Amino acid sequence: MISPSDWVLIGCTMTLAVIALFGPYLNDFWKRKSLTPKLKIIFHKELSSIRASNRTNGYCLFFEVKNEGNSKAKNCEAIIEKLYFRHMGKLIEQKLYIPAKVIGATLSFDILPKASSFHEIFDIVRNDQNKIDLKLSLVPLIRYNGSKEVLTIPLDYLKIKIVTYSENAKKCVQQIEINSPGIWRNDIKQIIQEMQITSS
Repeated sequence: MISPSDWVLIGCTMTLAVIALFGPYLNDFWKRKSLTPKLKIIFHKELSSIRASNRTNGYCLFFEVKNEGNSKAKNCEAIIEKLYFRHMGKLIEQKLYIPAKVIGATLSFDILPKASSFHEIFDIVRNDQNKIDLKLSLVPLIRYNGSKEVLTIPLDYLKIKIVTYSENAKKCVQQIEINSPGIWRNDIKQIIQEMQITSS
């Protein structure tokens, strides 16, 4: 008959055997998990992140792809996969030229740990009705007549789905919704203040 102390000894022996057998695999798993790059997409509307564009009365807005992980994110690509906007009260899905890469992110890029890569997403410009248009410079994944296309969209309601892919990181998906009265102001600060932005 096996005594309680023998059962304890057997249990300890089996535990040590399991650790010896699977320990290296678990250690390697946790090591790889802790070193995996982790991508995050952030849309910026802070005045410090806005630049004057080469268009008259135009300003550039950017989004950030940040690597919150502990190793380099390799061969990243940022793609606009969905785009919706409202025009004359109707919600329209922009299918022409979408999906597409934004200009400035047409080539794959690496992001070092705890570092970021910034990309222009659109220009804010004044149209003939003293309202705001958005100019998106894109390179469609399905090529048309040329390699670059420019979409002009009235600023009212806009919904963009941006996906960042990487060779060694999990894809990052970010949906950005923008609501605005769309009225041009001479002060860019006021334009930005009137833009209601949510991310999900």
